[in-house]
Amino acid sequence: MRKPGFVPCTYLWIVDGGRFVGSLAIRHELTDYLLNEGGHIGYSVRPAARRRGHAAQALADALPVARSLGIDRVLLTCDEDNAGSRATIEKNGGRYEDTRNGKRRYWINKP
Repeated sequence: MRKPGFVPCTYLWIVDGGRFVGSLAIRHELTDYLLNEGGHIGYSVRPAARRRGHAAQALADALPVARSLGIDRVLLTCDEDNAGSRATIEKNGGRYEDTRNGKRRYWINKP
């Protein structure tokens, strides 16, 4: 049984040549908090592996997985001052909707 406020989630590793460089989480549902600040997909790349396109590729690879889970319209968020994450989301077709509590909110629609 899941704790209150938690949602089903698929976790994926981001690897480069067999080396772990980060992780990505696909949340199958949105709570009020996730709708406003967390989104369907969250990712993190190790500082030493950043700025090499790992997050952008991982997000591109995760979108079909999200769609296979029935998530046709994917919400992603990033901190207002996180230019790298903003670029990653926009590179993958994210359309800016608004900012809530310092989080930029983007939607990626099913192609």
